Amino acid sequence: MPTDTTPRVSEALTHFEASKKAKKTAKEGYQELRRFVRWSGDREVGRFTPHDMEQYAREVGQSGADSAQQRLQPVKAFVDYWKDQGWITIRLATHLRPPRSKASGAARATASRPSKQVEEGRTYLSQEGYDRLLQQVEDLKSERIGVTEEIRRAMADKDFRENAPLDAAKDRQGRIETQIRELEASIASAQILPEGGDAVLTRSTVGARMKVKNKDSGDVVEYTLVDAREADVASRRISIQSPVGQALLDHSIGEEVVIPTPKGTLTYIVQDITSG
Repeated sequence: MPTDTTPRVSEALTHFEASKKAKKTAKEGYQELRRFVRWSGDREVGRFTPHDMEQYAREVGQSGADSAQQRLQPVKAFVDYWKDQGWITIRLATHLRPPRSKASGAARATASRPSKQVEEGRTYLSQEGYDRLLQQVEDLKSERIGVTEEIRRAMADKDFRENAPLDAAKDRQGRIETQIRELEASIASAQILPEGGDAVLTRSTVGARMKVKNKDSGDVVEYTLVDAREADVASRRISIQSPVGQALLDHSIGEEVVIPTPKGTLTYIVQDITSG
């Protein structure tokens, strides 16, 4: 559907709040709906993708699964309204699902024992990783200045119906604002990990370097547990948000770690734990 036939999110919300069918939902979800409008960058509703909805659900999911379900309900109803009005052709609301916060089955029993030293919602970074985030924010803010100027020039063309440069610049501006918000949230919640050399640790936690032995093959591998923003599979820097990283958290030397994988269950024996 051409984007010049779809309203912006704030305009769509005005229609939604005025509709009889949605009045109760709009009233009860007042704060959440306005939070969604701010997050959206007030793009045209026709420009949203399933990935955008999944990204928003992940951000809301940081508040906890139960809270996220409740917060997403009015937004789902609002996005469903877009489809009912014919502004979009696919049902984007089905992608507003918060991520699962707990492992299931055997993973719950043996692999997911949250470390007392790892707080939900925090970002755990090395000093280098923290400085990298600060630089990324500065780069994005500089880019934002350039995009704002592009929008100003494009708006000089009064024919907004066919103003492709204006649409492209506003879309880019929305993406930049989203990235800045995400990075600043990570920075605000960041805890800088100490550089402790090779000190022996009693239990594995974020920042720890672990040496584990595959119980079946006898192979020994080494992992470093890091925040998702510093994960690098090639260097065996494993995110503590990943299934393997969660399983390796909060274990002592000599303990077994059972990790369900698509190819079967892996069993490791922890041989060594040191600070990263």
